[in-house]
Parts: sequence; structure tokens; C-alpha cells
Amino acid sequence: MNKTVKILLKIIKTFFLSLFALIITYMFFAVLFSILPTHPPERSCIPVKNIYITSNGVHLDIIIPVGDIKKDLLKKLDILPGTEYVSFGWGDKEFYIKTPAWSDLTFPVAFRALFLKSNTAVHVTCYFQTYDFWKKINLCQEQLNTLNDYIENSFKKTNDGDLSKLSFPGYTEYDSFYNSHRSFSIFRTCNVWTNNALKEIGIKTSVWSPFTFGVLCHLKDGKDVNFLKKFQKDGI
Repeated sequence: MNKTVKILLKIIKTFFLSLFALIITYMFFAVLFSILPTHPPERSCIPVKNIYITSNGVHLDIIIPVGDIKKDLLKKLDILPGTEYVSFGWGDKEFYIKTPAWSDLTFPVAFRALFLKSNTAVHVTCYFQTYDFWKKINLCQEQLNTLNDYIENSFKKTNDGDLSKLSFPGYTEYDSFYNSHRSFSIFRTCNVWTNNALKEIGIKTSVWSPFTFGVLCHLKDGKDVNFLKKFQKDGI
């Protein structure tokens, strides 16, 4: 084996060892900051409103009763007649469009979403009822107003002030997509967007979490509470 080949193999080995170390470091801090809770101040306002958080296992959405969405925002959305609840999610635009189901996920799409600068979108879905797996959160009107502002500010708008809607029709007749701001990354994932929303409205959540459990484990009766207890007791 000549000297050039040895040097090349050493570079390749160093690269993969460094990559492995970075992944382990990322996972460690992702779990650590997911478990560490925020400590929002107590509010004097009375919680008279409800919102919901839903998860498909890897992605979180915020659900608001249609009557509690800002009127200016609501009239700009494509909402079906009879809609009772509207969910909002944020994420990488290409990922949304090319991955309607997890079986459609490809390495190039995932890599570009996580490591390259990419455009983002807001996913809006209409619901006609609540579901048992939704996690309810009680809010006062002040918190609801702040949440509405947070969500509305996530939409990219046209020069006329309308929402910038994608030509992509959505997965079904019940959902639609709109252009958003900023870029998706391993540090600013769809779940970080939801987690930041809860921080904005003073709900106890994780310090930072790219995963669903980091949000759900801090919600009352969240389905991932058992995971949190197991981690604290046994580790991972």
C-alpha cells in the first residue's frame, strides 16, 4: 500500500470518526435539553381557552379552534365549510412536498433539509372534531393572542398582504401549504418551531427539543411522560 493510499484512508477514517462524534454529541444535547424544562412565570389571567398539540410520532402540530383564530388570518386561509379546528405545522418545504408518507423519505431530501439552506412552509389542516390523542392545553386570552401572532408571523406574505400559498395542492382536500420564513436545520426543526411557540405563550416545555417527546413529556398527561421517567431512572 503506497503512501498516498494510506493518507487517503486516514482522512476517510478521521472524517467518519468525526461525523460519528458529532452525531453522538448532537443526540446527547438534544436529549438533555429536551428533558430540561423551562420555568415560565405564573400568569394572573384566567385560562378560558383550549388549544391542542398533536403528534404523528416525529412531527408536532398546533391545533386551534377555528373561532379562536385571528379573524384577519382566518379569512386568508383556505378553510373548508364546517371546519371546527385548524392545525398549523412548520417544516422544510421540499420535505413536506416529497414525503407525504415516511415510506417516501429519501436520503437526498433528508440531507438537504437537515444540512443545507432550504425553504420552509406552513402546513394547515382542517378538522371537524377533536381526537383522544390530542394533548389539550388551557390558555387565557392573552396567551391565545400571542400564539396567534406567532403563527401569523410564520407565514410569508405577498406584496398585497395575502399569504404566499404553494402551488402544491396538499395531501388531501383537507390541507394546504403556504410559504414561510427562515430555513430548516438540525437546530431549527419542525418540533423546535412548536416548542418555541409554547415558550412564547408561557407554557412549560423543553429548553430545546428537535424531537416530539421533548415537548410532550412536559405537557400534563403527555403520552411520553413514561419515557421521561424511564430515562431519569434507567438512562438510555
